[in-house]
Amino acid sequence: MKLFAGNKAYLQFYLCNYTDTQSLENAVRNIPYCDENTNTTGGLRLTRTEIFNTANCDRPDVPNVIVLITDGNPTWETDLLGDEVRLIKSLGIRIVGVGVTNEVSDVHYARLFFDYSLTTKRYVV
Repeated sequence: MKLFAGNKAYLQFYLCNYTDTQSLENAVRNIPYCDENTNTTGGLRLTRTEIFNTANCDRPDVPNVIVLITDGNPTWETDLLGDEVRLIKSLGIRIVGVGVTNEVSDVHYARLFFDYSLTTKRYVV
């Protein structure tokens, strides 16, 4: 599944809609860029409610993992982000955060996503 979370979260497609690599790559390349805010909470909520359910291609025998790729810090519904992350983690869903610019705050995301019971690593490229 691919979603975009700007001012609100938008579902772009489900991964089960594609059965070959080329079609999936084309779908990803055709996602329009929307110069909006960063609604991390909305994106995580949409993933939890729409993506991780069997009606929308979720496979119950496969662990659920969110790969959160962000270019900045949350700007919408920031007061609800901590609760959404805790709810997602309580469901056994793992979150892997990837910051792609210098605008991403290590402290902010580390506080939310790192599970200090695991060995955590930070890579800078």
